[in-house]
Amino acid sequence: LLWLEDPLQNLYARPPVPLPGWVGLRASGNYRSPRGVVRLLKGLLPADDGQPIEALSPFESGDVEILTYADAEGMLQQVKEAIRQCYSAGFRKQDVAIVSYHGRENSHLMRHDRLGANTLRSFSGRYDLLGQPIFGEGDLLLESVYRFKGQAAPAVIFAEIDFETLDDRALRKLFVGATRAMMKLVLVISERAAAELLAREKN
Repeated sequence: LLWLEDPLQNLYARPPVPLPGWVGLRASGNYRSPRGVVRLLKGLLPADDGQPIEALSPFESGDVEILTYADAEGMLQQVKEAIRQCYSAGFRKQDVAIVSYHGRENSHLMRHDRLGANTLRSFSGRYDLLGQPIFGEGDLLLESVYRFKGQAAPAVIFAEIDFETLDDRALRKLFVGATRAMMKLVLVISERAAAELLAREKN
């Protein structure tokens, strides 16, 4: 019997499950995310007992783009630009997922069902008779980082990233959102949060 946990994906800050008498094994290698994404995160995350996250994916690069915004309107414009970049790189609509840093109730982005020529498909907040989530119609998937945890897409636009301090909670959300990308990652991040990232990388 194996019990698997990833503290970096603990978005709800739940305490670890006590497992007295179990043999423990800790691994810091990341095989899932492109090396470029892992290198970005490695500069932000504290080393885990002297074992920093290690990039072990066969994909050497993995594109990471950073687009900043000053206000809500600027954020929407930058998401449009991120979509354009993904399409220009050869990704199709079904390859792209837009992931909001915020939950559904606090997301400005998720109040929209269209951005320019792009229609958005997001969770309606309702379920069918079988308990399956009901999504609106649209071409591009739009999810919150909480709902998209455990999933992945070739190209991920991680949007509405905004925080005052890059604390443990912000780092976990950043880790989860960034590692959903299988090939290309675009961060749409507020100017103040981008400044925090830059300061952390310099340290």
